[in-house]
Amino acid sequence: MNNLHEAAYRLDPVLWVLEILGITPTAWQETFLRSPRGSSILALTARQVGKTTTAAWAIAHSMVFTPGSLSVIACPAQRQSAEAVRRVREILLKVGAKLVSDNVFALELDNGSRVLALPGSDDSIRGLTVDAWIVADEAARLSEDIIAALRPMRARRPQARLAMLSTAWSRTDPFWTAWTSDDPTWIRLKATVDTDPTLFPAEYLEQERKALGEHAFRREYLGIPVSGAASPFTWELYARVTDLRGPSMPPGPAFGPPPQPPPVPAPNPFRDPTLQGAVR
Repeated sequence: MNNLHEAAYRLDPVLWVLEILGITPTAWQETFLRSPRGSSILALTARQVGKTTTAAWAIAHSMVFTPGSLSVIACPAQRQSAEAVRRVREILLKVGAKLVSDNVFALELDNGSRVLALPGSDDSIRGLTVDAWIVADEAARLSEDIIAALRPMRARRPQARLAMLSTAWSRTDPFWTAWTSDDPTWIRLKATVDTDPTLFPAEYLEQERKALGEHAFRREYLGIPVSGAASPFTWELYARVTDLRGPSMPPGPAFGPPPQPPPVPAPNPFRDPTLQGAVR
């Protein structure tokens, strides 16, 4: 690799993935990889569209071209974080990077850059200062405490990128709260089958819809959280109950007051001539 190529790859992670890894990123992956330093990124995706792999590309690129950098990956369980680190490892070995520390939960290159697989608890992840990537994978399943512990990791390193990637889960989780907020600092990316029908064959999607049911299919492939995950009442049921409409025709006799008997006439003693002498 000559100096010009190295400079080009350093500046453009997409070019690096395309020419060195031999993979053509999709449009949302290109935007993710080219996000400016210091970005906050939300990626709402369907299942199995490469969100973890995309984050691994970004971290591996930073490790190769930013000596001494630190990236972290947080998942609901540490074994998931370790799997993401393993993908980073595969990429680093493919590009010929030299590992000086290689274990299930951490990697370090000979240039001093590192990546850590964090546990799924906020108690043991505080105190880290990150200057490359903070990745929250399956962020909808992470607790608010973990998200609160991850964000300050770049307080002293504003160039670090924070990325929350997830499939949909509920309407109250930390990811969906950020996704639906009006905060303009988030870069929002979406990779679901309604935005890109080429992600999966139509026959496969139809099979999944029948197997999973409509609610789970919408959550896993369309990025639509199901309200039933947090409540037994769905939004559709709520809409039906609150959709109050007036009757289409005027109410009939059954809706009126019960009929009253006709009044019984009573004589007026002041008008009855036979009683005039008695009433004075």
